[in-house]
Amino acid sequence: MASPDHDDPANSNPRLVSVAACLTFYGARMEGTKNAALVGQHIVHLLRILRGLTLAQIRGSTCRDYVEKRTSERYTKPGWKISKPISTSTARRELGTLSAAINAWHREYNLSSVPVLELPKASKGHPDWLTESEFERLLKAASGFRWFSSDIATREPYWQPIEGLRHEPGDQLVRFLQIAFYSGTRSAAVLDLRWRKHKVAGYVDFPTVTMFREGPEAPASRKTQPPCRIHDRLLPLLKEWREEDLAAGVSRVVHRNGAAVKRVSKGFRMAAIRACLDRRDIDGTHRVTDLSAGLAADLPEEEEGYLSEEAEGDADEMGWPTPHILRHSRATIMLRAGVPPVEVSEYLGMSLAMVLKVYGHTSSAYQKAAAAA
Repeated sequence: MASPDHDDPANSNPRLVSVAACLTFYGARMEGTKNAALVGQHIVHLLRILRGLTLAQIRGSTCRDYVEKRTSERYTKPGWKISKPISTSTARRELGTLSAAINAWHREYNLSSVPVLELPKASKGHPDWLTESEFERLLKAASGFRWFSSDIATREPYWQPIEGLRHEPGDQLVRFLQIAFYSGTRSAAVLDLRWRKHKVAGYVDFPTVTMFREGPEAPASRKTQPPCRIHDRLLPLLKEWREEDLAAGVSRVVHRNGAAVKRVSKGFRMAAIRACLDRRDIDGTHRVTDLSAGLAADLPEEEEGYLSEEAEGDADEMGWPTPHILRHSRATIMLRAGVPPVEVSEYLGMSLAMVLKVYGHTSSAYQKAAAAA
């Protein structure tokens, strides 16, 4: 589809530019990027409710009406017995896409006035995280064991092999867990990691002790994936795995008999159940209050029809841990260890403001130098 004419003055007039034209323009611009599918899903809902409006009609009241309509709707997925309401945070993200589309149009056609969207307040980010001991339990469970009791005096867990498994547990989940936990890297980047330099995918560079989360020609994305130094505990594991894989002619770090692994959600959920992660060690809070319902719950691979990496769920909801909890865990553990927030930000590829807003409440250990000055 051809882009609107730059010489047409109507394209600079918000009264003459439709929301549909603006979103279509933005959707075309996003084709080929990592966020293309997500933006497309947002656009579907925005057009369904805002179709027929012009940019000049986008006001605070329009945004509030949009949120009200979206949160009155419900969504479901195949296999679900009940539907769930659309959250305010989901409506907020959709309006964020509209705002990005308007700004993109303005940069191209210089609108005479730019609508300012009123977004719902962002929920407070207090995500769940795993302690070192919880992670060790998760790792043990991923290796084919089940925690069945504990020592009364020491509270050390007793494990037993799981009998009757349909398949022997491979090491792909164990590798994923180790890499994601110690690097805080997003799931998709971990699953695409390679042993040798790659144009698009991330790779491990042993001479510089660096893990590149994406290749030099990776599509642009709003989610930054900067390289990070390989964690001291992870480095020997990677060296061992690399020796095994290169001898077998395997190029991927996380693989199933050499083949790519698309997702680990199901294996992660089963490991979390076997490791008894329904309750947090740090404060005793129940992640899953109704255990029977929690065991039967659907895997949260997607949220309200969206890709799993787009939204990690509302901050006040826990439930069974998902793979993204490993990223939350790395940020929290580093701050609690006294690592300066700016280093946490650089290591994980988060903004400093995000680190402080979402994780800063977990510990003041990083303020030791300030308190002693």
